[in-house]
Amino acid sequence: MTPQCIEKLWNSQIGLHLLPVIDLTGTLGNRADLDASNTLKADPVEYGKLIDSFNFRRSQLHPDFQNPQNDDDKILARIFVSGVSLTPSYQPDSRSTVSFNTLLDSETVLHECEKMMTAELLAGSFFDRRHICNGCSASQFNVREECPECRSPNLRESFYLHHFKCAYLGPEDDFRQGEYLICPKCRMEMSHFGSDYDKPGTILICNSCGKSSSETEVGFLCLNCDTHIDGDSVKTGDIFKYSLTEKAVHYLHAGHAFLELTQQSPIFAGLPFELIVVLNKELKKWKNEESEFALLCIKYENEYLVEQEHGNRQFFHSRNQFFQSLSHSLKKVMKGEYPVTAAKGRLEDFILVSHINQKDLYTFSEEAGQKAASSLRLDVEPILQVFGPEDLS
Repeated sequence: MTPQCIEKLWNSQIGLHLLPVIDLTGTLGNRADLDASNTLKADPVEYGKLIDSFNFRRSQLHPDFQNPQNDDDKILARIFVSGVSLTPSYQPDSRSTVSFNTLLDSETVLHECEKMMTAELLAGSFFDRRHICNGCSASQFNVREECPECRSPNLRESFYLHHFKCAYLGPEDDFRQGEYLICPKCRMEMSHFGSDYDKPGTILICNSCGKSSSETEVGFLCLNCDTHIDGDSVKTGDIFKYSLTEKAVHYLHAGHAFLELTQQSPIFAGLPFELIVVLNKELKKWKNEESEFALLCIKYENEYLVEQEHGNRQFFHSRNQFFQSLSHSLKKVMKGEYPVTAAKGRLEDFILVSHINQKDLYTFSEEAGQKAASSLRLDVEPILQVFGPEDLS
């Protein structure tokens, strides 16, 4: 299978990128999910297991990811259905010098995965650091020692000679006259190593400009576009092994609405996944004019003060006590007429109430909040905010 064929699989409009790749030719390397080129070792049972595992995980994807059009969603879905991390391996003929165990070219993988690491959808495990051409962004270089004066790599090594009698120190070329070594300072012949002179070190001489130096510069010559870059100005980029984060898994289960909702406000970024699933269903009902709903968010303003004075455990105990009491009181003041979904977030807690408008939930929550706060020994200063469908859509 040619790279062009692989590209067609990735860009297909019918979700072919979510199917397992079984290599019958032995030419795909790590880009295949299973190498079946050795027919003597081929095991049909392994084929079946691979296909079944892909089918099962593909069935767990939200419909938004069954046939996405953008590369970042395709990468996330492909990692999920394959059940393995996106892993690099060295590939000398690749512009980026690596290839990944996926159908997509490595340069696009690196570009998209960098963005998704920033978005906390992928976690990276360091693999290697590469140098990047300032001209074409490839990483295929000839790295060489160069003359500090003219940047030529045409260098040769020579010895330093030290004449004991007059203390002159210089490259061997300065002393060499045919078969003889003649000191350029005192003009005496140096015949015996160890008694007339010694060789304390080496020096590099440029055959292009004739300059000599004990140190060289490092230069990078791009093999793709012939751009020359000094070693101290060449760009670098890190290559990682990429794995899905918990946020990415929730995103793949819940669909695009997960990110759309969590990106609206820092508060919504803390919504637990199980609440987002229910919230998405309520939003769809509301958009179809089937029912209303409202979301109660509880923030704890005195978290820092309580932790400073009484410790972390006491704060969480008081927070849990208030949240449980609020949930119970809210159901009581609403007389059990409205379905309630309560969920704890990392920094905030949430209560989703179905078939109610924002104003009524605010009224009920004020009454329930006062009752719940009165039972606390430590004041965590809960702040109640009520959001309607318009705030969440």
